[in-house]
Amino acid sequence: MRKSCRVLLIAGLAGCASAPVERLSEPIASSVAVATFDSLWSKVSNSYVDTAFVSTRWAQMRSSLRPRAETVTKRADLDKLLADALAYIPDSHFYLIPARIATEELDPGTADGRGTVGLQVRAADGNVVAWRVDEGSPAWNAGIRPGQRVKRIAGKDTDSAMNRVRSLPELAQPRALADMLHSLNGLLSQAVGDTAHVWTTGEKRLVEVPARGLVSQFGNLPPLAGLVQTNRITTPGGCVGVIAFNIWLPALVPDLEKAVDEVRSCEGVIVDLRGNPGGLGAMVMGFGGYFVDTTQSLGTMRSRQVALNFVINPRQSRADGTRAKPFAGPMAIIVDPMSASTSEIFAAGMQRIGRARVFGERSAGAALPALMERLPSGDVFVHAVADFTDPRGKRIEGSGAVPDEIVPLRVQDLIAGRDAPIEAAVRWITAPKKS
Repeated sequence: MRKSCRVLLIAGLAGCASAPVERLSEPIASSVAVATFDSLWSKVSNSYVDTAFVSTRWAQMRSSLRPRAETVTKRADLDKLLADALAYIPDSHFYLIPARIATEELDPGTADGRGTVGLQVRAADGNVVAWRVDEGSPAWNAGIRPGQRVKRIAGKDTDSAMNRVRSLPELAQPRALADMLHSLNGLLSQAVGDTAHVWTTGEKRLVEVPARGLVSQFGNLPPLAGLVQTNRITTPGGCVGVIAFNIWLPALVPDLEKAVDEVRSCEGVIVDLRGNPGGLGAMVMGFGGYFVDTTQSLGTMRSRQVALNFVINPRQSRADGTRAKPFAGPMAIIVDPMSASTSEIFAAGMQRIGRARVFGERSAGAALPALMERLPSGDVFVHAVADFTDPRGKRIEGSGAVPDEIVPLRVQDLIAGRDAPIEAAVRWITAPKKS
């Protein structure tokens, strides 16, 4: 018997997996389709914080779409029905993780079967371009370099995708851009040994290799490779430390403590959250404690039943009990359109309490706490069960973390090998401070 998973998280981690052809043509019993539709509808009805929406549009959705559930005979039809249902909901964190990747147990023999081609894409100067290309990776060996225009990925035309984003109202564009980039980057991270088809100057066939990082599993999410990286940039005053990590997962807590220790002697610290889609929301409280000397609040999570204040307390010791004061120097945080959820809560919260200055581009605006629960179809339904407001009582959902200093991504910088947001943060940290 499958166990249900009720894990509280704040993440947009696995909603972009594409269904293979064999899944779409797979038959499914009408009774299972109806039970799945009813289960999804009930979970939203019983937990979504917007009760006015539940009693109006969500109730109307059920009346309109439930008859279709009784006619479903194939996976493709059920997938389309559920997608149409979720399209009624205006907020983030409502999506399905297909049963095939929503594994129950971590299998050491097949863990993190999703690989990488060493390429990440972003939007710059109106086009989708190569952002980061790992040296020695399949993408690098194929001649792809940062700043190069990427025209298609797995048959998806990037110009059409960008045009769809630009056609939306301005307020809707940040999340649409984030969704588009997550989708495109997801196509670059398939099973190890598979081939990703990328068109730049011509077609590149890139074979997936194992991703770097510490593999762990959280709830019903597929195994994920978490990676914490540190760097020390030499400055006239000593150094500026950079801590970058790709996901907020409990397994990374020891690595994050080590990273803070490695940059503790620097005059300033940069926390690079570009591309970090979120994870376990409660982690912001522990990590934030490395950088404050008094108790602070990063905001409040409110469900129908309770309100939880995300309080951060100064971290006066390490996990092994040795003493270590919180870092007191200047702190910068970098975000981009693929920074979402927990990353937005941390960036906006530290910004609002005056502890950090934020650089880069506006984040996704997708910051709702959610649960993961198994549906009768075997898929896992991720659904928001609470709202979140920053220390000033402002909603992060829809607005995102807005940088104090906006540093747009430029093709010329990528080609020149410049990391403009990092450079801007270093300039701020090392600038003479007013007395």
